[in-house]
Order: sequence, then structure tokens, then C-alpha cells
Amino acid sequence: MTRPTILGLSFAIVLSLMIWGWSLGPASAEDAPPPPLAPFLERLVPGFKEERAQLPPFLRDADVTLHLRTYYFNRTKPDDSVNEALAFGGWIGIKSGWLLDTFAMGATLYGSAPLYAPDDRDGTTLLKPGQEGYYVPGEAWGALRYKDYALLTGYRQMVDQGYINPQDNRMTPNTFQGVTLGGKIDWVKYLVGYLWEIKPRNSDEFISMSEQAGAANSNDGAGLVGVQLTPAKGLKLDLSNQYGVNTFNTIYGAGDYLVPLSETWKSRLGAQFTDQRAVGDALVRNADKRYWATQQGGIQVQLMYQALTLTTAFSITGAGNNIQAPWGSFPGYLSMIDQDFNRANEKAWLIGAAYDFSKVLTEGLSAYMKFAWGTDAINPTTRRDAPNQAEYDFNVDYRPPWISPTPLRGLWFRARAAVLDQQNAATTGYQFRIIINWERDLF
Repeated sequence: MTRPTILGLSFAIVLSLMIWGWSLGPASAEDAPPPPLAPFLERLVPGFKEERAQLPPFLRDADVTLHLRTYYFNRTKPDDSVNEALAFGGWIGIKSGWLLDTFAMGATLYGSAPLYAPDDRDGTTLLKPGQEGYYVPGEAWGALRYKDYALLTGYRQMVDQGYINPQDNRMTPNTFQGVTLGGKIDWVKYLVGYLWEIKPRNSDEFISMSEQAGAANSNDGAGLVGVQLTPAKGLKLDLSNQYGVNTFNTIYGAGDYLVPLSETWKSRLGAQFTDQRAVGDALVRNADKRYWATQQGGIQVQLMYQALTLTTAFSITGAGNNIQAPWGSFPGYLSMIDQDFNRANEKAWLIGAAYDFSKVLTEGLSAYMKFAWGTDAINPTTRRDAPNQAEYDFNVDYRPPWISPTPLRGLWFRARAAVLDQQNAATTGYQFRIIINWERDLF
């Protein structure tokens, strides 16, 4: 039996148990439904609810979460190649309560199975290369904590700091293997650690951080340190450093300030800066110099009136190299659906608008559109001009309010589209995506 078949069968069994549980114990119309497996377990083990309440917190507060995702992706690139797939999967995770308010553990199984995946349209990253399904225990961690001041987490885990993050924009996110220590002291949050491997978002294997960065046959990790500061109302500062051993070092800083202008008007001002350069043995040699260095700066201004948000942003990237983001999503203001507008020497502009239609059409409906333009980019290896480009993005999200008191609570629909116009390309690129997410605690 293949991995996709096993994964699909597992999800089918879980869904069958959930439906059985709902039929055995429906919730009242006024209240949110109980976790789907609770009625089933109550019937299977009479008195389960009362007995669970008597257990130690380590067992009593254990949580099982199911996140299902269906994703259709269709893209035509500017070189006229096509990527297309429809996949089903997601993850199921379990985590304990706290033993003596000090120790906890958890694990998560991730997977993706093809529903429609033409062999000649590979490349969506919804599946493994070759349009193959996969499953992988992407998280398996133990943690020790002291109040809110310190949380020490080891082995396979989720990490989100600057250029190292889950990049959860396909079927399953990035996860990492390593040790981290984080916590919060008043208005200061911190995270430090060392990661030696990453599970890329469409992979069932962990590989070294350096290999994921582009250093073939290497086995080096990455250290990280960062702080988030909220010293005043509406002000957030973020400073972090991710050091890839024998690859490159990234310093990232960002500031965000929300300014009330009146009872109905607000403004948000933001700025960010990245310094990135080759270090150690400089194994990632994708620029004209072995020890390359580059920077990027950006500013963003948002104006908010009730449900409407208007955005404009600008960024400029140094000529030393393209900004590298192999361990997560690029955190820049000009990160779009298709392009990140962070090529060497690129100057980029963005305008956008977002609107929450909850009060004028239906609750849970929102949308945005963003338009970006990039000029003056160069190829960092040949130093020749790269094509100017423009991208036009559209996004609609809908979380139906009419399902909130039912077992379908947690359902989320998303539709995305992008048009990419690159200078001298064979064709205008475009893509569209339809994503359905559903997440529930099982008991």
C-alpha cells in the first residue's frame, strides 16, 4: 500500500469516527458543539468525562487537533510552463498537559495525497517532486518551562522568527529539528536556539539547514537569536539574527507603530531592514563573489477607516545578491503571491486595499488586492540586467458564520489569483488557488 493510500485511509477512518460521534451526541443549538470525539468516547467508556476530570493535568489537559486541507493550484509561468495539482491532506497533532506545571510533550503527523496530479504539470509544491504524496512525523517535541519566563523545547518543532518560519502556504508547513529557548518578561519576548535540520513544506524528510540553503552534500545548522519589544501601546519592534553555519548570516529588524488619528481613522507606519552576507566557508555561491553581501530596506504606510485598509510600500535591495529565504517565507513588505521583489538591485513599489465585508455583505467575508512593480534588478552572478516585472494579486477569505454552532465550526475558504507580467517573457504568467481549511479539537 502506498503512502498516499495509507494517508487517505487514515483520514477516512478519523472522519468516520467523528461523524459517528456527532450522531451519538448532538449539541444544543445555543451552544458550541463538543469536540467531535467526546460523545463517541463517552459512549465507548461510560463516565469518560467525569473520569478525565479526575486525572492529573498532564493527561486531563491533553489535546488532539485535526487540520484538514484541500488545495487546488494552477499556474502558468512566464516561460509558458504549467504547474497543476489538486491535493488533500493536512495534519493531526497531540500534545499533553503540563506535568507539575513544568514538562509537556507533543507530536504532529503531516501529509498530502494527490487527488488530481498530471505528471507533465509537476512543480506546485503541494506534493513531492514527481507529483507523489507523502506523510511525515514533522513534530515530536518535549518542553520544560518556568512560568512565562522560559520555555525550553527540544527535537522536532515549529519555529517562527524572521527568515526562519513555517511558510504555511501549501499543504503542510516547514518544521525544524533543534533546540530553542523562548519566553516573555514584561514587554520583552525572546527566542534563541540552534537548528540542525529542516523538513521543507513538501517533503517527508529532514535535511540539514545548509543543504536546504543550497550547499549540496553539507551538514551544517543555523543558530538564531531574537527579541520582540512592545514598549508602548501600538508600538512593536523586532530584531533577530539567523546565522547559517558556512552559508550566510541574516540580520533582520522591523518596527511597526499604530497611530489612532480619530475615532474612525488609524494609521500604521512600518519600516524594516535586512543585512545578509556569506560567512564561514561560504558554501552558497550564487553571486559573482564568494563572500557576497547585500541589504534590503523597506517602508510601509497603511491608512485604516473602519473596515477599509489602504496600503503603500517601497523597498530597495542591494546589488550584492538576491535576498535568500530558504528556511521560510520572505518577511518583506513586497512579498506577493508569486514573487518576493527582492532581486539584486531591485527597486519595488506596492499599493493595495483590503476590506472586511462582515457588516455590509456577510459576516466572515474579507478580501484584498495588491499591485507591485519592480525595476532595475540584475542577475547577481552575471551582473546583467534582469527583466522588470509587475504582479497583481487578489485574495478572498470566507469563514461562514452559519456553521459556527455546528460540527463544521472552523471551516475556512480561500481563493487567490495572481497575474505576473515580466519584461520580454514568452507569455503573461498567472495562477489561481482554491484552499479549504477545517480545524477542530477532537476531544
